[in-house]
Amino acid sequence: MKSNLIITAVLLFLFSSITLSAQEKNKKDLSTVRFETSIDCQNCVNTIMKNVPFEKGVKDVKCDLATKEVTVQYQKDKISPETLKRSIEKLGFTAREVTEKKKEEGTPQGSRQ
Repeated sequence: MKSNLIITAVLLFLFSSITLSAQEKNKKDLSTVRFETSIDCQNCVNTIMKNVPFEKGVKDVKCDLATKEVTVQYQKDKISPETLKRSIEKLGFTAREVTEKKKEEGTPQGSRQ
């Protein structure tokens, strides 16, 4: 009886270790891209949310109607930003990748006195 308990505990430990290492590997392969789009209503957001998450390699999609931005978290080895851009454009929206540099250009600089 004790040997069955020990074997079960060891198998459980091995299974959980393998699962955790697989999850860590997937986290390292994730990347995020933001697109400035032509979405302008909740129906546009719904269209994006019903289609883009089902692209191969997409892990998360967020739409910000106020800034008209779509943020996609994806697996780098399965899909590219260019493919994501085309999938948004196929839905009838414009999509332009936003880089950090472009975002910084739009923010006001501190003034000196």
